Amino acid sequence: MIKIIFTDVDGTLLDSWGNVSQDNINACMKAQQENIPVVVNTGRYGTNALKVAKIIKADQHHGYSIGNDGAEIWSFKDNKWIYLSQLNHEVASKLAEWLLNYHPDLLLNFGALNHMYVNRLYSKWGKWLEHLDISIKQITTFNDIEENVSKVLVILEQYWDSNKIKQFITDFETKFPDLTIVQYHTNVFSIGNKDISKGTAISWLCQHLKIDVQDALAIGDSFNDLTMFEVVGHPVVMDNAHEAIKSYGEWIAPNNDNHGVCRAIEHYISKS
Repeated sequence: MIKIIFTDVDGTLLDSWGNVSQDNINACMKAQQENIPVVVNTGRYGTNALKVAKIIKADQHHGYSIGNDGAEIWSFKDNKWIYLSQLNHEVASKLAEWLLNYHPDLLLNFGALNHMYVNRLYSKWGKWLEHLDISIKQITTFNDIEENVSKVLVILEQYWDSNKIKQFITDFETKFPDLTIVQYHTNVFSIGNKDISKGTAISWLCQHLKIDVQDALAIGDSFNDLTMFEVVGHPVVMDNAHEAIKSYGEWIAPNNDNHGVCRAIEHYISKS
């Protein structure tokens, strides 16, 4: 029996135009009306994750929201962050210096609760920022950052071959053994505290709510969703996901332009 639902945002809950369909909203509301929490679990930053959660009415059902790839958990019931995993300031400073000098192709995005700090402005940020609805600040050194950082997003402006990517990951892991790096897509990486992921956030929240993770449903489409799929009893992969990800799914939902989240909820809730 499904007792809690976790959904990714981009490529999953949102369609290709950055909207949540009315079908998806209705399905999320129906589940919550049946006392099944629907929790946004996203790589987006804290305050933006809350805005998406409000679209599916999680705030009206005293629900929860997970941001920054598991580093931040908000409780609408308590009206506060009930879990925060932020980078040690000294470590984050050393990481920033290392990344800023590693290679000119690296676009850096330091994620905090309220702002996105970048090492340089990039033409493609614009469209993404429209969806994120979060302010952006350009920095030249880590000292320009005014908040605690939960995650660092690294984007390759020019695509690298697999050997160059492997070398980058090896260099990072050698330099920062207490941090972890996750590859989202071919040219996107996420860096955060070790053992922090969407999956660990699910485990923490389920334990907090005294729900067996085997009774949890998780819906996603990207490589950073794999930790969700490995933890829950019912992993659902979107049809628009990379083929390598689909093998992790117990069920394949329609793509994000065809209300995949809605269909997944209907598929599982009808069985409950």
